[in-house]
Amino acid sequence: MIIRNMISSDKDVFLDMSQDFYNSEATLHGFQKKLQAQNLDAFLDGSPYVRCLMLESESPSGNAPVGYALVAHSWSTEAGGPMIILEELYFIPDARGKGGAKFFFQWFFEEYEGRAAGFRLEVAPDNAYVMDIYRKYGYENLDYIQMIKINQ
Repeated sequence: MIIRNMISSDKDVFLDMSQDFYNSEATLHGFQKKLQAQNLDAFLDGSPYVRCLMLESESPSGNAPVGYALVAHSWSTEAGGPMIILEELYFIPDARGKGGAKFFFQWFFEEYEGRAAGFRLEVAPDNAYVMDIYRKYGYENLDYIQMIKINQ
């Protein structure tokens, strides 16, 4: 698998995969194409807060997109340093169950080694299968209720 930063030509593929992600049990709210486009545009414009990654299968006939990841950069007062937040991790249905998550997390933790005080992610409460996967990589449940106010 190849993990690389997205480029502008990835936009349509990213938006299609993102729509599938947001129409699944993995999220608690619906797809907003405008917001996902803004996320990619912010990354392409050099924002230090978001990183958009394309996940591709390697093939002699050419690489093919099999997923994406969105990563946010923040600060944690609890951890006393930079916090890397895995906002979204998505694999197309044909790529699931083939070791992609294992490859991604190995890459992810190596990529941010020495540059992160910790890692966070969100998971829908009914998505037990995915929670089990995340626990394999050292994630634990937080007993917080997260609240949000979005300015739109």
